[in-house]
Amino acid sequence: MKNPYEEWGAHPEEVRVSKASAWIFSAIFIAIIVIPPVLRNGHEALRELKNKDDARWVPVAELFHHPNPIATAALELKKQNKPDIERDQPSLRDHLRAFESEIDKAPYAEAIRQRTQAKLTAWFGEGNTKTVVGDKGRLFYQAAIDGLIGYGPLKPEPDSVMMDPDRPTWNQPLPVIKKFAAQLKARGIELMLVPVPVKPMIYPEGLAQGQSAGPVHHRDQEKFYTELRDAGVEVVDLSSLFWSMKKDGDVFLNQDTHWTPDAMQRAAAEIATKIKSKPWFAEVKGDLQVDEKALQRTHEGDLVEMLDLTESSHVFASESQFLKVINDRISGLRLTKARQSPIVLLGDSFVNIYDDPKRGFNDPSWKGKDELDSEPLIGAGFAQHLAAELQTSLDVYTANGGGATAVRKEFADRADNQVRAKKMLVWVLASRDLLLSESPGLRAGVSWRDVKFSKRISKTPAHAVSANASEVVIEAVLKERMPLGDPKITPYEEAIFSAIFTVSKQVKGKLNIEGDEVPVYLWGFRKRKMLASGRIETGKKYRLTLVPWDSKTKIHSVQKIDDLYVLSDWWFVEKVDPIE
Repeated sequence: MKNPYEEWGAHPEEVRVSKASAWIFSAIFIAIIVIPPVLRNGHEALRELKNKDDARWVPVAELFHHPNPIATAALELKKQNKPDIERDQPSLRDHLRAFESEIDKAPYAEAIRQRTQAKLTAWFGEGNTKTVVGDKGRLFYQAAIDGLIGYGPLKPEPDSVMMDPDRPTWNQPLPVIKKFAAQLKARGIELMLVPVPVKPMIYPEGLAQGQSAGPVHHRDQEKFYTELRDAGVEVVDLSSLFWSMKKDGDVFLNQDTHWTPDAMQRAAAEIATKIKSKPWFAEVKGDLQVDEKALQRTHEGDLVEMLDLTESSHVFASESQFLKVINDRISGLRLTKARQSPIVLLGDSFVNIYDDPKRGFNDPSWKGKDELDSEPLIGAGFAQHLAAELQTSLDVYTANGGGATAVRKEFADRADNQVRAKKMLVWVLASRDLLLSESPGLRAGVSWRDVKFSKRISKTPAHAVSANASEVVIEAVLKERMPLGDPKITPYEEAIFSAIFTVSKQVKGKLNIEGDEVPVYLWGFRKRKMLASGRIETGKKYRLTLVPWDSKTKIHSVQKIDDLYVLSDWWFVEKVDPIE
């Protein structure tokens, strides 16, 4: 075969270097990529030699340590999301993936990555795999962009040898939502789906030159919504409303994935109008009277957090917003969920953004009892504003990052007679969760799964559990629990996980359960710090202090790691002590 560069002059410009220069540049390149890991391995190994009690993670040693606990934990997480994985011991693939993950978390790698990202963002306006820096400093979530340009919700993504065979099972959202709507209809409940438009739909000019005549949609979005409407789902598309609001002010926060307080309040008013038009709404007891209180808070933005910059970079300033806190006029307290309400609200972080201080806009002056004490809810979120518009309390289920499945599962876990007392379920979630195809959906942590509705009948009224519910103390053996990932690399800084205990003795109070098994939620980690409750082991016996889960409304929006699908009343573990 002839060389086209020599025969036809395909590349007329040539760069020639001497053999000595080539050796010099090659040596410099090899030194750059070899010296840092050599120094890192040497440093960690020397520290371990000096102090035998100080166990160090030495990469060059761990590479040949297979299997190991880190790879085993990685396999357990895979099996959690893909039940058909049958191997009990981690494979070489598991080991290498876990090893790469540990390298990414190494202190020297983190420092280099953060400093480099800060310079790339400040000097060149470059983002990363999660955050895209748009025009005039407006930030966009990459997953939201993928939801507009990918395969979408109707066309299955083709399989490929490049895709991980151990990736979590992916279900298309359309059949899952249709089945959920049918389950609700069989129980006499209407479903209103509110897919919140994402920022690229309303601000496409921030990503490309030129002006759009209206909101940008995925090519299959309208067909997808039509199929849902044909299945009896009332789909409320807010994109036209948000587009019309652009001329009056911001619809989305510049540095965050979420809507502004004004857009959220307009959306609440729009949805309330539709609910009030229902024939059954005239029978709803609208005795809620509220007061509004203005509050100014600042937040840097979750898209800035995803850039993972150094704290000293100061590339972006915090955004300031005026929030309207909704209080009950009679008690003067924040509005809380009402389990007896005929209207159910399911939601994700769009519902929580101005209520949950962990999502931002927290009070910088707040001081807790200790470093793990939770700040009180803000009370200016979507649920509060929708309740104020309807003048009635709502039965609310929210989960940051769990708008697709987790909130539906929690609602379906309720007793059958309590579920059938509902009239309407309003489901608010980011439209990207509906529009993402498999690969970007899995990267964003979206999971679409069917839920089972409980058949049990509760003899306790839905409103009977109060925030001051009495404690129950038991001794029990841990039968099953959900595994936890490394809190340093999870999307959220705190998480609750589910577990099942077999009760051996009731020490204090009355535990009303069928059989001898009790499903519970426990703290896994907080502020990215693994807690003792997150380290409990199956087969071991513990003394548990329990309270009903419904009494812990303050933490209901926390990320839940829960795939046990137990249809029963859940309890929360306030305290756990091992029994030798």
